[in-house]
Amino acid sequence: MRMLHTMLRVGNLDRSIDFYTSVLGMKLLRRNDYPDGKFTLAFVGYGDESTHTVLELTHNWDTDQYDLGDLAPVSRTPL
Repeated sequence: MRMLHTMLRVGNLDRSIDFYTSVLGMKLLRRNDYPDGKFTLAFVGYGDESTHTVLELTHNWDTDQYDLGDLAPVSRTPL
C-alpha cells in the first residue's frame, strides 16, 4: 500500500505554499479553487503524484487559523 497524500489545513495558503516551496524545496504541483465550497486545494511535493507522496494544503476561505491537533485525513492506495 502506498500513501498518496496527507492533508493539512492552512490559514494562509500563499504563505504556506511559499514555505513548502522556498524553504523545503517542494514544487507546487497543482492548485484549484472551489468557489461553491469556499475552499482552495494546493498540492505540493518533491515529485509527481504518480510516484511520490504529496501534501494537500487545504485553505477554507473563512478560516484564518486552526488549533494545533485538528485532525486531517490520509489518502492511500494499494500497491
